[in-house]
Amino acid sequence: MKQVFIIGILSVMLFVAGCATQPAPPVTEYALAPALDTARPAKVNRPFAIKVAPIEASRIYQTSDFYYVDAGYQHNPYAYSRWVDAPVRMLQLVLQDRLEQSGLFKAVLPSSSMLPAELRLEITLYDFSHHLGEAGASAGVVRLQVYLVDIKKGRLLASQQFAARVPATGKSAAGGVSAINAAVSDILSRLIDWLDSTAAAR
Repeated sequence: MKQVFIIGILSVMLFVAGCATQPAPPVTEYALAPALDTARPAKVNRPFAIKVAPIEASRIYQTSDFYYVDAGYQHNPYAYSRWVDAPVRMLQLVLQDRLEQSGLFKAVLPSSSMLPAELRLEITLYDFSHHLGEAGASAGVVRLQVYLVDIKKGRLLASQQFAARVPATGKSAAGGVSAINAAVSDILSRLIDWLDSTAAAR
């Protein structure tokens, strides 16, 4: 009986050791590269510059983890799927690039720039995740709050919240990434239109 027990223990140990030596699936990294708005007409540069402050967000959007939200409102990272960089940094670069392309301002400056600017754009990111629903439904959700500040006068010119929810193909990480890119593209288009009208009334 004792021998049978020992053999059983050894069998379990060998099984566990075999599982431990199996290679883990490779990690897939995804980028934020929203489609360009080619239909947008060229703008005339306004005679002032804008600085883009570092985007504020909770800790989960300051790492490269790619989060999904299930029906229980739990935020969990995908095990083998990540962003190439933290969402706050990817979104920061994409936003600055789109502002440059829009031609709305004389210059678009990062917050670290020593050059003077008349306006500052401040953003708080609230959601940047793949929401999983029932019966296979899911969506990429992005939500942020934007503040436009007059630096010289030290006052808030305007604020606006932007949100987009784009249906994803299935519940896979790849489907979530495509939907989030589409959501970001939609928000950037509306954000630039809002800046255009808000800065014109400055």
